[in-house]
Amino acid sequence: MPQVKKSRKVVSGKKTSVAPAKKAAPKKTKSVAKSTKALVLNKTKSKKPKNTAGYYECLNACCQQGIKPKNISQVSHECKTKALTIKTKMSAQKVKAVKKIKAGYQQLGKGLNEFIKSK
Repeated sequence: MPQVKKSRKVVSGKKTSVAPAKKAAPKKTKSVAKSTKALVLNKTKSKKPKNTAGYYECLNACCQQGIKPKNISQVSHECKTKALTIKTKMSAQKVKAVKKIKAGYQQLGKGLNEFIKSK
């Protein structure tokens, strides 16, 4: 805070100065020992890859077979964990299907090429 200068008082023709205010002695504070706690950083949860289609396929298959001995929550948890393995199986099947389609198009191309040359 800015300090304000005090003006001098005039008493019976004489200038007198006002005594400066005494500064208060600094207060003594008791030092309190702070407990040291280990800082725990909030770990951002990494998003696990999801396979929603595989999850619902698993639930559908389990429900058609019957889930009588288990609760639905147990079955859904199992399907949630199995969904990633199902995803890898499905991706392997997709790769095979793509190879078959590619081979089919190559054979079609060869056939069309021979047909065009013959005419």
